[in-house]
Amino acid sequence: MLDLITRLVRDFGSRDAEARADLRLLSQIPGVVSVQDLAPRQMSRIAGVVSAVTQSCSGDSPRLHITVADGTGEVHAQFLGRREISGIRPGALIVLEGRFCAHDGALKAHNPVYELIHTRDDQE
Repeated sequence: MLDLITRLVRDFGSRDAEARADLRLLSQIPGVVSVQDLAPRQMSRIAGVVSAVTQSCSGDSPRLHITVADGTGEVHAQFLGRREISGIRPGALIVLEGRFCAHDGALKAHNPVYELIHTRDDQE
């Protein structure tokens, strides 16, 4: 039990530093633009951290909705025909490529190409 508490305290204190390091790593990926510089309706490539994942209800047609943030803003992506994608979870580093369109004040892409970025945490 003490080990669990120690790990929680350690992780809580380091989360901001790790998040900043992750965002610096993502900014070095070739060909990506920041969300704030994203031009609507043009093919674009962004990189960020998955901040939310929502699945459609079982009675609805399969859809997976994710929110990705890069420190300058956030975008939404919807994967039609799927309720889950292995590896896509909150905290995952991801690159999305697609046509992001303005919808209800937010930028959203349907079925973008995605690439999960492996970090040191993936090795554990």
